[in-house]
Amino acid sequence: MATRAFDPAALERYRQFLVELLEELEGDIIPSLREGTLKKAPAFGSSPGATENATVEYADFHATTWRNLQYLRGTLHGLIAGLQSAIENNGTVDHQVATDLLRLTEGDDLYT
Repeated sequence: MATRAFDPAALERYRQFLVELLEELEGDIIPSLREGTLKKAPAFGSSPGATENATVEYADFHATTWRNLQYLRGTLHGLIAGLQSAIENNGTVDHQVATDLLRLTEGDDLYT
């Protein structure tokens, strides 16, 4: 049976990958939803009822997308912190960090 060895370089590569995802999320995606082109609902046409129905659906879509992006943002922050902790502690993760990571994977929001 092969033994597994702690590889801090592999954790650092993965941590850096997550940092890049987080930077893209915070630098490009979230701003476009908060203040960019996706902040405003598009024009939905002139047929009777189209604007009213589509506006409600777009508002629901926007709110759900915003909430999911914030959950993703919190999860990325937690994963990055956990990986950094593991790197600094030779593969040992603090109990609180491990608990927080488990809560994040279950959908709890640690950053509200």
